[in-house]
Amino acid sequence: MEGDDRPQDRKQAQAAIWFARLKTRPVSRGTLEQFFSWRKEDEGNAQAFAEAERFWSDAEKVGDRPAILMATQAAMDRGVQRQRRFPYRVVATLVFILIGGVFLTLHLRDRGAAFDTAIGERRAVALADGSLVRLNTDTRIDVRLAERSRRIVLDRGEALFSVAHDAARPFTVKADKVLITATGTRFDVRHTEGFTSVTLIEGGVDVQGADGGTIRLMAGQQWRWSEGTRPVVVPIDGKRAIAWTQGRIIFDATPLREAVAEINRYTDRPIRLDAAAFAKQPISGSFEAGDTASFVAAVSAFLPLHDEPMVDGGVRLTPASGMPAQK
Repeated sequence: MEGDDRPQDRKQAQAAIWFARLKTRPVSRGTLEQFFSWRKEDEGNAQAFAEAERFWSDAEKVGDRPAILMATQAAMDRGVQRQRRFPYRVVATLVFILIGGVFLTLHLRDRGAAFDTAIGERRAVALADGSLVRLNTDTRIDVRLAERSRRIVLDRGEALFSVAHDAARPFTVKADKVLITATGTRFDVRHTEGFTSVTLIEGGVDVQGADGGTIRLMAGQQWRWSEGTRPVVVPIDGKRAIAWTQGRIIFDATPLREAVAEINRYTDRPIRLDAAAFAKQPISGSFEAGDTASFVAAVSAFLPLHDEPMVDGGVRLTPASGMPAQK
C-alpha cells in the first residue's frame, strides 16, 4: 500500500524515473514543464534528483562513458502519470543503468543487499552513501549500510571501491580473514580461493590480516596474502591493477602460468597450459578481457607453442613439435 512507503523513498523513486526519462528519449516541452514543476514543488524532490545526477557523474569518473540508461519500461511508461500506483520501494531500491557495457545499480536505500556478476560480466553499484563499487568477473558482495557503519563482505572475486568520505561511518570490507577499513578513499580488493590482495589507488586504508596485525597502506602499494604464508606489501602500478574496469588485462613480465590463470577468470572456455617448460616464461601485453583467441594467438606467435581446441570449447597449449613438454 502507498501508506507503507516512506516519503523519501517516493522522492527517490520519482527522481530515478525522471532521470531515466530525460536521458533515454526525446523530451517534449510539456514533459520538461512537468519535470520542472515536480522539481520545484518540494525541496526534497530537487535533492533526490541531484543525488541521481551525482551517481551518474561518479560513474563517469571511474572510466566508462554513458551509453544507455535502463529503468524498467513500465516505470518510464507509467512513471509520473501514475505515481500513486507505482511500487516506489522497488524502484527506490535499485535502478539499473548500462554504461559502456557495464551495469550500474543505484542502491538508493540504507539496507542490506547482495550483488554479483557472472563469469565475464562487470557491474557497478552506486550506494546510498555516495560510494561506488565496481564488480569484476565472477564476484559477489553483500552490502550493509547503517547509521554508524558501512560494511561490505566480498565473498569472492574482485571489486574496486570508491568510498565517499564520512568519518562518522567507517567503511569496511571483509574478505575471508582480511578486514580493510577506510573513511574516504579508492582501493581494489581481490579474493580468490586461498589468496587475497588489497591495492590502494588513492587515500589510505588499514588492512588487518588473519594474524590480527594491521598495516596502513599508501597509494601505489598492494598488500598480498596467501593461505599459509605471511602477508607482503609490494609497489604496484595502480592503473594497470584496475585496467579491468576498462575491460582490459595488462601483463608486464608476468609468468605465462599466471597470465593464463588471469585470462581464464573471464571465460567459461578456459585455456589449459600443458607446457611446464614455459610456465615461468614472462610475457607482456594488453588484452581484452574475455578474448581468449587473441591471447592464444599472441602467445603462440611469441613462443613455440601449439594450440588445439578441446571438447569443452577451451584451448590446450602444448609445446610445438620437437619441444619438450616438461623441464
